[in-house]
Amino acid sequence: MTLRPTDCSTDTLRDVSEDDEYGAAGGASEAGSAADPGRAGGSSDTNEAGRRGQSASPGADRFVAAVAVDGEVLFAGPAVPAVLGVDRGALVGEDLLARVHPNDRGPVADAISAVATERVVTHRLRHANGGFVWVESVVDEELAPEFGGRVVTARRVDRDAAFPERFQKFLEYGSDLVTVVDADGRVRYESPSVEEVLGYEQGSTVGRSPLGYVHPDDRERVTEQFYRALSDPDESPTLEYRYRTADGDWVWLESRTRSLPADAEVGRLLINSRDVSERKERERRLTDRNEQLDRFASIVSHDLRNPLAVIRGSMEMAQLKDDTEPLERGERAVDRIDQLVSELLTLARQGSGIDDPTEFALGAVARDAWDTAGGDDADLVVGADATIRGDRGRLRQAFENLFRNAVEHAAPEAVGETEGGRGDENGADSLTVVVTATDGGFLVADDGPGVDADHRESVFEPGFTTCEDGTGYGLDIVREVVESHGWTVGLCDGDAAPASSENVTVPDGACFVFSGPGPDADSERPLWIDGR
Repeated sequence: MTLRPTDCSTDTLRDVSEDDEYGAAGGASEAGSAADPGRAGGSSDTNEAGRRGQSASPGADRFVAAVAVDGEVLFAGPAVPAVLGVDRGALVGEDLLARVHPNDRGPVADAISAVATERVVTHRLRHANGGFVWVESVVDEELAPEFGGRVVTARRVDRDAAFPERFQKFLEYGSDLVTVVDADGRVRYESPSVEEVLGYEQGSTVGRSPLGYVHPDDRERVTEQFYRALSDPDESPTLEYRYRTADGDWVWLESRTRSLPADAEVGRLLINSRDVSERKERERRLTDRNEQLDRFASIVSHDLRNPLAVIRGSMEMAQLKDDTEPLERGERAVDRIDQLVSELLTLARQGSGIDDPTEFALGAVARDAWDTAGGDDADLVVGADATIRGDRGRLRQAFENLFRNAVEHAAPEAVGETEGGRGDENGADSLTVVVTATDGGFLVADDGPGVDADHRESVFEPGFTTCEDGTGYGLDIVREVVESHGWTVGLCDGDAAPASSENVTVPDGACFVFSGPGPDADSERPLWIDGR
């Protein structure tokens, strides 16, 4: 038989309710009068407790109830009307679980029946107006024998602070990736954002070590910090590393690792990660730009200072001897400064990307560049044409530097002492330069002396030259233009040049081969070379 409050003495009820917030016998004194309404009031302590319970109930934010393991309400405290808007007597005998919101019913039932070890449950209870109020219920661990059930203290809480579903939404819609790993270093949980950040289906990496997805160049460093965090709860390293996506690409992640409490059942480490690939790319561009500025500073401090010294000495010599002949040497120094300044400005304006690409013909831009940089004793031959999508102005600058390089180093006086190391035993009276499209891009070749094999790895390095009057930045400009388009450039012999779609002979001198992606290679970088 289930015991009812009416089967218990007032003193017994008071003892059961001593944990009530209203005092030593707050709600229980009220229960005592309900247990025996015909009595005059019992002891003076009971009457005083009853008055305190009544005065607190109109504005109370909590109530006490006794609930059987099947959910039946055996006793309801005086503050029930203030919290739920129903008479306390009407609540007695009702199934409390029927008043709990359906989405919260499971945890409440488990707490009351002792299926779950968690004794504090935040849930919703139906109000008399048809809506729901949020409460935090504390369920006594032991059964109260006087009731045959458990004493439940329900306290009304703020909805925003007690709304667990909103935190789940943070995980579902947040851009950061949340990962939980166990003591063995294997994934126990990954938030839904793993699909957006890395492309993996949620749950597909559970049971695996995240270290297997780390880039090989970063793995040793990440592994050391990872296991240090597993073994030392005070460690909370922040790491930046590359991580493999579902498509096989690599993204940069910034991860902050923190240890979970020792008694946490979900795992050992909590890792918050975010994609910082764009930031790393900006840092790379900034590093490149700083290196470029360092090169400029070196040139200004050294390369420009030398010709300025020549000019100053020539002027002093001319004044001393009253002769203008030394000024000719100073004039050559001025020409060198002019060339240096021009090429430095070109490098400074290159940038790292193409903002406004257009489509244009390969042959047309090559002829325009030849009009500016071609020599009187040189001929341009345009073979197969191509449609190019890119920056026409920058490509013209690249052609101008290649043409000027070819013309200057094919001159008889330049043989054996040229920028890039070009030169052999013969100099040509007339130079032929060929520009033609290939299957994968285009090439620029000439019938000059070619490039010394010992210097082929260095020709694109900034400042490298074997020519007394060279700046060493002509081919560096070419490299900058090519990289800004996402293309590649290499140097080969004419007989090793790729085939052209037109019947044109590729000279056997220096041959620069440009390769670009096709029109459909990557929609995010639409800078291509389409031969025709």
